[in-house]
Amino acid sequence: MKRLQMLAFATAAMVATLNPSLPSPAAVLPPAPALAPVPHVAAANGLSVMTYNVEGLPFPLAYGRSARLAEIGERLGALRRAGRQPKVVLLQEAFIPQAKAIAAAAGYPYAVIGPQTGDAAKDAPALDEAFTAQASWLKGEGLGKWVDSGLVILSDYPIVQTRRMAFPADMCAGFDCLAAKGVLLAWIKVPGKDNPVAIADTHLNARKASGVAITRADAAYAMQVAAARGFIRTQVPKSADLVFGGDFNIGHDRTRIATQAALGGIVADASEATRITDLGSINEPIAADRAAILARAKEKQYFRAGTGGKLRLQSLEVPFGSANGGAALSDHLGYVAHYAF
Repeated sequence: MKRLQMLAFATAAMVATLNPSLPSPAAVLPPAPALAPVPHVAAANGLSVMTYNVEGLPFPLAYGRSARLAEIGERLGALRRAGRQPKVVLLQEAFIPQAKAIAAAAGYPYAVIGPQTGDAAKDAPALDEAFTAQASWLKGEGLGKWVDSGLVILSDYPIVQTRRMAFPADMCAGFDCLAAKGVLLAWIKVPGKDNPVAIADTHLNARKASGVAITRADAAYAMQVAAARGFIRTQVPKSADLVFGGDFNIGHDRTRIATQAALGGIVADASEATRITDLGSINEPIAADRAAILARAKEKQYFRAGTGGKLRLQSLEVPFGSANGGAALSDHLGYVAHYAF
């Protein structure tokens, strides 16, 4: 009994530590302070999208993140002052308030946040009985959602509509179950485009870092991929231009690669930005950072032109790369894909 009481006390203490006060789950965050106008350097009828896992983990899972997150916001703000900011930013692992504060620090007037702790579907279709029966609370399973999805979309352009989908509460494996993971979708009114562009953000179940057997992590991953694929298919018509980015946690694992490739891919008929090599000349620092991103093989941007559209990738950029201390900001390198219509 004493051991059970100690365990209950420890669990309560961990919940209090890992569940800091979060912003309101309202769809749209307050506008950021207005900044002086800066010239746009992007091509006409273009769109730049950054995907960035900012490692905004709560204490004690990570230390000293507040200062690093503030620096990310400052660096994005510096890009804005130079007229080089990405027009849309997809954040992952923005769990703590300091990570969500990147929106205001960087001067983005529009920001939406992903699924919250109460959004995980309780009435979803039952999962495989063998899978649910093997859940282990020692690995973070069955303890509820302690933090939100960590997904945030920032935009310079108006966000006219949003949808968010949380994976069912048990559609996860290991310590990933403590977060309310899912998909965040925003429709963005890009200047020069008659119809809004669909931009989606996600962070799928980890493999080894989940803390459970690889087969179990991959089983949860397959279910999440199927759920994300179905959500995009039902929410985004083929007539719409689409960019679906985030931390897809694929790596070079053959099982996960096959899972995503099934049924035409997680986005049917899409291309993946980091895999395209015909982008003209790339200077060596960017080439090295791109090689590092490819070696990690987790950060992706899948893009697809709508019916009759001409959405294409123009170039890739790593604004906070290895040459300017990007590795110290997060355990992931964020990159920007420049698209033209």
